[in-house]
Amino acid sequence: MDMRIGMPYRITNEVVEFEENRKIGWRHWAHNVWRYELEPAESGTRVRETFDYTDGRGQWFLRLTGTPRKNQESIEKTLERLAELCESSPTASA
Repeated sequence: MDMRIGMPYRITNEVVEFEENRKIGWRHWAHNVWRYELEPAESGTRVRETFDYTDGRGQWFLRLTGTPRKNQESIEKTLERLAELCESSPTASA
């Protein structure tokens, strides 16, 4: 993945959770898991993104640097962008 925290960098992730059309979760060397969960909703599909660092390495460092709060802000922005893309898609109303 191409990432950016102050400066660009690349990191390799491994898919650790997968249910077709329902869930995908991945992690890198620190074992923190990011996941998307999809579920049917009346208006389409509900998307939930989570960052789970409960089994990860360096939890103290993440808390010290405010990473959980920063990730929450990033998750909210990502979901807003995803909603905008879906709403503007020609197939969104199909």
